[in-house]
Amino acid sequence: MTGYVKGGWPRALLLAAGLAAAAAMPAAAAPAAESPWADGLEGRLRLIGGGGAGDSRWLGLTMDLRPGWKIFWRSPGAPGLPPVLDWQGSRNLKSARIVWPAPEIFTSFGFRARGFGGRFTLPIRATVRDADAALEARVAVLYQLCKDVCIPVEATLALAVPPSAAPHPAIVAARARVPKPAGEGFAVWRAERRARALTVQIRHRSRIFAKPVILVEAPKLVRLGRTGPVTAGAGGRVGVSIPILGKRPVPKDFSVRVTLIDGAGAWEKTVPVSAAVGR
Repeated sequence: MTGYVKGGWPRALLLAAGLAAAAAMPAAAAPAAESPWADGLEGRLRLIGGGGAGDSRWLGLTMDLRPGWKIFWRSPGAPGLPPVLDWQGSRNLKSARIVWPAPEIFTSFGFRARGFGGRFTLPIRATVRDADAALEARVAVLYQLCKDVCIPVEATLALAVPPSAAPHPAIVAARARVPKPAGEGFAVWRAERRARALTVQIRHRSRIFAKPVILVEAPKLVRLGRTGPVTAGAGGRVGVSIPILGKRPVPKDFSVRVTLIDGAGAWEKTVPVSAAVGR
């Protein structure tokens, strides 16, 4: 005989309704994932992960370097190389790339270099093949670690990241330092070439920049020299001039990637170089 609860509802019906409601509820998020620390000679490093939707996942390469030691940004600005990541051996990984935060500026062998020191995280956008399966990441990390000398370091890290892994706070913080696309607040992003010099001019409609840094990345066929000091003018204007090195002809049409850093703010834009100026 079917059991009833007070009020006349069959127990089996209530049980079925409860199971259906539980199935409809979203699964609880798993904790953010972290690999064990690996030795990095003058520091340590590990892989972390969590967050994302669909086939997109977020990983992070966290380094904790001893005082004075640095690694390089994607465009070092000095003799050196950025980290190289080899994901061979990973499972359920289609692609992975570093999404670079704005770097700090430091002196390396007389050059104004760009990179990172202390404890920091490089966020990595990963795409998986199966959105419902765990990402089993395995990465060989090769990087240059510099202070008074530069030393090559290699380490292998492995981490399993379930689809439900919660966003890792270190990745969230690192993504907040990634330069934003230049928005409508900017009135001018201009790059011009005169003979063997490249000038970049930026103007914001309302912001006055306190300590601006301008970084310019050119295609491989255009070899840029040391960036000159940033000039600041009235009305949110800043600019910089950079020599073009070598004797080979400069391409007629090319673009540069410009990053503007001012305190905690950072913006970037790909800017075509004016072909009407400079011959």
